[in-house]
Amino acid sequence: MSWRASENDAADPIRVAVLGAGHAGRGLAGYLSIHGFDVSLYNRTITNIKNISKISGIKVQGLYDSFAHFPLVTDDIAKAIEDRDILIVVVPAQAHTFFAKSMAPHLQSGQTILLMPGRTGGALEFAQILRSQSHTNRILLGEAQTFSFVSRITGTDSVLVSKVKNTTKVSAFPASHNNRFLRSLRRLPITFSMADDVMETSLDNVGAMLHPTPTILCAGLLESKEGGYNHYHDAISESVGRLIERMDVERISVSREYVSHPVSLLEWLRTTYDAEGTTLCDCIQSTDAYDDVGSPLSLNHRYVLEDVPTGLVPISHLGRLVGVDTPAINAVINMACQLYNHDFWSSGRNLVRLGLAGLDPGEIQEYVRSGAIPEKYPELHEISDMFELEVDEI
Repeated sequence: MSWRASENDAADPIRVAVLGAGHAGRGLAGYLSIHGFDVSLYNRTITNIKNISKISGIKVQGLYDSFAHFPLVTDDIAKAIEDRDILIVVVPAQAHTFFAKSMAPHLQSGQTILLMPGRTGGALEFAQILRSQSHTNRILLGEAQTFSFVSRITGTDSVLVSKVKNTTKVSAFPASHNNRFLRSLRRLPITFSMADDVMETSLDNVGAMLHPTPTILCAGLLESKEGGYNHYHDAISESVGRLIERMDVERISVSREYVSHPVSLLEWLRTTYDAEGTTLCDCIQSTDAYDDVGSPLSLNHRYVLEDVPTGLVPISHLGRLVGVDTPAINAVINMACQLYNHDFWSSGRNLVRLGLAGLDPGEIQEYVRSGAIPEKYPELHEISDMFELEVDEI
């Protein structure tokens, strides 16, 4: 899918709400504004964006050298999304529950919600909350497999956008809305490709592979030096890369039980960044988009606090459901539990929170395509039990 500037009529620009003003949200909002979109920027804490609010915009550097104007910068979510065509939620995935509950009373018929990204099960969890609001049945909801940019905050009112990814997979929930969802997103200056359903975008969660393991294994350096290294080029060495590759083999084994064409981490790097090499370490080293990416400054960082509970934990649960062992993934989850003294197994996304409890893989596939919980009919032996009969008596 390509985008042409003429698709956004300057006389009546598409109105977009960017919800979340971290590294990603600021980069996305700036990028959209530069391309002529009417952008509102929301953050839960207005003090974190007071300088952006003061100048009604942000300075964008890197691929662009421009000032991006925002007509509205606010901590009022109702105002942020009012009369907006597309609502893009750009926050750590563990905040999706808060955003779904906060947005639900104020949503308007015909709006499109994109979780960028959903991580593993974001749209499913979001949908569980929106179900309680009957008026939200005219909302288009979906998720992206990852974020479409590489961007970093460079100051209180500036952001660096260093890379726009070649393409980003998206899917609606339910998948029966995919065509309408893609038509809506095609109005944005971002290249999207359509996944089969949200199981594909969820299980293609490459962030869960790339983020937590290097962070945990560099915990000593990170705490003693307060960062100061490149998360990708420095922390993903040959040995760490081999561990991540084993985790990725497990992820692919789980994915095959739910989706038609799972994509390996190496394939994704080659497609997204034109990476070169036969090992993960080689591919990472060849990816110049990661050159300016630093490291976490402390262990209180989304690379673990997001990607373990909303990435690795649900992948493990989905594997368990289909009898696929994930020992490497489980080991990283358990290391995180010990390192943080926190039970990520309990706080992470499970089948109940995703609305998948009690469903088998075939029923999950039906659910993500139709949005309807499959009806369960009693087996023959269950019917006989109801009437206290033996099977051969029927």
